[in-house]
This record gives sequence, C-alpha cells and structure tokens, in this order.
Amino acid sequence: MQLQVVRVPMTTRSALGMVHVAIGRIAQSELKKTVSPVVVEDDNLLLGPSSADPARHRAVRSRYWGSEPSAELNEELARPDGPPICVALPPTVSGLLSFCRICASGLERRRAVFIVDLGSHAVPFPQGCDPAEELYFDVAEALRRNPSMIRCSELELALLATLWKLWCRRSPVAIARFCASGGTLHPQLANLGRYLAGYFPRQSGGDLLLSRLDELLLRQLSREWITPTKVFTNALRENQGLHAWLAHIGDLFVPKRLLEWSRHGDGRSVERKEHPEKPSEMNRWSFRWRAGGEAILDALPSLRDAPPISIGGAVAYDADRPWVCRFAAGGTPYLSRLGSAAGSDRRA
Repeated sequence: MQLQVVRVPMTTRSALGMVHVAIGRIAQSELKKTVSPVVVEDDNLLLGPSSADPARHRAVRSRYWGSEPSAELNEELARPDGPPICVALPPTVSGLLSFCRICASGLERRRAVFIVDLGSHAVPFPQGCDPAEELYFDVAEALRRNPSMIRCSELELALLATLWKLWCRRSPVAIARFCASGGTLHPQLANLGRYLAGYFPRQSGGDLLLSRLDELLLRQLSREWITPTKVFTNALRENQGLHAWLAHIGDLFVPKRLLEWSRHGDGRSVERKEHPEKPSEMNRWSFRWRAGGEAILDALPSLRDAPPISIGGAVAYDADRPWVCRFAAGGTPYLSRLGSAAGSDRRA
C-alpha cells in the first residue's frame, strides 16, 4: 500500500475529529494554537524500562520516574476504540520510539494513524560507534510550514509496531540486528541501534570492557571531586563522544548514573560526597575515583562489577542474561550473548 498524502491546513484539521499527539511540551503548546484536542508524550522512552503490554508499561514507567508520564496519552491509547490519531513527529530517536508505541496501539485497536513529519530529512547518519548528535529543531517554525499529513499504511503500522515489540524484548539482539540492517527504512534506525548497543558492556576478543556510554561518562572523573554540572559542561565544551549522547538522554542522566556507580558494591570504584544545601540534582553530589577505581576503564573484571541498567525490555550488565556489544567488520555495533561465537546471534 502507498502512503496517502493529505494536504490539510492546520487550522481545519480539528474538524476531521482527530486526536493530535505532540512529542514534548513545546510541541504541545504550539499545536494547541491551531488544533484540538492535543495530548502530549512527555516521556523519553530512550531511558529506563519499557513493556509491550500497555498496563505493565504504564506501571514500569511510573516506577522509573516516580509518577506517570504521558498520562493523558496513555488514557487515549487505552480506549477500546476512538478517532484517528495524528502524530506531529520530530526528527529525534525518542520521537521514533514514541511513534512506534502509538502505532502498536493503533494497530491493535484498529485506529487509523496519521503522521505530520516535522523534519526527518534533517536526521544525520551516525559515524563511528556513537549515535549522531540531534540537530537543533524549531518546532514552531516546522508547524508554521504546514507540513503534509500522511496516513500510515497497514504495512507501515505493522513494521513500526514490530519495532516497538522488539525494543521491549528481554533480549536486545533482534532489535540491534534490525537497526543495523534497516537504516534505509528510517534515518533514525542507525542512531537507535548505536544508542542501544552503547549501553552494553563490550567484548573484544577475550576482554570485557565497560559500555561505551559508561566509559565516556566515567572518563570525566579524576581524583578530584567533580559535580554533574561540571561533567555536563565539560562534555559540551569538548564536543566529543559524550556530548552527542547527552543530546539524547539529557543532563539528569549524569547524576543518576554516577549515583548508581557510587552505590554499587559499596562504591568500590566511585565515591560520592553530598552537598545537602544545594537542592539541584546537578550540584547536590560530587564524585571522584576511589583509589584504584579507574582501573575499571581498562578492563571490566566481571558483569557484577558494574551497576545494572534497564533499557527497553533488556538489562545491561545482567549476569543472568549476559548481553555484550561487539563490532562488525565495518565498525557497526551489534549485540550478542557473552560467550557465543562472534556473529552467531546475528545469524539467528
């Protein structure tokens, strides 16, 4: 089936009886100026656990954040039936994941899904093992251009729903393989594949190393105390590696992950110091290497020496399900089970 392009002015789209979905609060504010009703996806699904079961997904996201994000959108997607859904989709990896979740719901409940593409043509292709940095994106300007509204075909809904289900699997192997081979289907797939692989410890020959993301983050530490704010500003100034990652995950990932490291194994690698007079999470804590802790940058003794971290349906550094990141001949990362023959999981 071919894409059905529908050129409809923004000011008249409300009359079509659609429910409009904004990805992010800024987009919600802009959309409300011209269409109604508008519900918002204000959850970054790149962070933390997800589930293909809608009820469980709401529960795990609420536990992760401490309250339920995207509550109105979740209620809309839970309706047994309803009007068409129109998603204003930004050119971001997190936007793609949110769109996949919406498509999975639309397919299950037989609701038509439309897309207003706000700029996928501007998505840069990643170079190396890190995802490409997200480009600056002006939501208001994109909406003022009155972009076309496109109805997703049944085939597209099925593909995007499948991608969401793969993201939510306990094994990350299949989605990593899909992203590595499907870059021509959507410009963000290559970025998503590198993003996912960067959470898992790397295996090179017989050596086990930290994940790419943890290595970039922990290399900011020294024997001197440093706050997450300083880590973040250093990454922005250096404009290498970690800078691109933080564009996807945000600044608050820095204190969260460093706290996990400082609490793991009684802080045998990273120690912390609290500044209770500073309420901001970015300045409330300082971190540094414990004596000898930086040796973990050269070799990871075992998976149990790093704090586990959930991503999608999988868990990185899980000793019971030991997934590791390897690299194909061309440098593309892929995931496989620790101890398996190189490339065997990719052929599975």
